[in-house]
Amino acid sequence: MVEIDLSGIATFIPVFGFLLVFTVIYALLGKTKALGENKFVHILVSFVVAIIFLVSANAIKYVEIVTPWVAAFVVSLLFIVLIVGLIKGNIEEFFSKKFGWFLVVVLILIFVSSAIYIFGDVIGKYITPKEILASPQIIGIVILLAVTVFASWLLTRK
Repeated sequence: MVEIDLSGIATFIPVFGFLLVFTVIYALLGKTKALGENKFVHILVSFVVAIIFLVSANAIKYVEIVTPWVAAFVVSLLFIVLIVGLIKGNIEEFFSKKFGWFLVVVLILIFVSSAIYIFGDVIGKYITPKEILASPQIIGIVILLAVTVFASWLLTRK
């Protein structure tokens, strides 16, 4: 039996991560027109973000963790659509706005859980819950929110 050793592909994972991030950012900027319609600006911003991901080992690790989960989710969704199409015949009845929001929530859970898995140790070294609650900035935000809620209540009461 012939065996193929594909372990050498692992050396190119940072390059694949770079290309994936570059392509996704470029597509999002082109679709949303967030930075205008200038394609040079889109390419430049996409390149800079992809370079940041290439330089950061944790960011590449994040892309390595998220990509298979999202790919598995998309393939599973494709099979669900295929099965629903074969059983019901009309796919539009199955996919409502609630189902769309469910898909968005699942994707957000994938991204957040992967981020916690990758960046949890890094953040945990510098920030503990006690330091967060005792921070003057957090206390100031809480006081500001309390004053805002109280003032809104005073202004809107009858």
